Amino acid sequence: TDIGAINSAEQLARITSLVETGEAEGAERWSAPRELPSSGYWFAPTLFTNVTQAHTVARDEIFGPVLSVLSFRTPDEAVAKANNSQYGLSAGIWTEKGSRILAVANKLRAGVVWANTFNKFDPTSPFGGYKESG
Repeated sequence: TDIGAINSAEQLARITSLVETGEAEGAERWSAPRELPSSGYWFAPTLFTNVTQAHTVARDEIFGPVLSVLSFRTPDEAVAKANNSQYGLSAGIWTEKGSRILAVANKLRAGVVWANTFNKFDPTSPFGGYKESG
């Protein structure tokens, strides 16, 4: 996966602060060691595990290469966790069952819902956020 630069020093500082908060709150951070370019604003792709809805990294929009992984046992529990946010810019569903995609997508409160992909846009499709992301 290719990940571009962060758009400003301010946004890089915000991402860094949110990631540090995630670690301080007990989420487990995973980042592959990598050399970042010396010019521009870069942040290494980061994954958090052992995340609950109480963690800041699960509640806030980060707008950087950071993924927080929350576990669930049923599709309804996943929907409840996804909808338990003041934000709703986008959501993604991964499954082999087309009927499950439709059932879950209809319950998610998000401006865009992707199926088995993420952040792929058809320029002719409408786009908008939901809740505080709109």
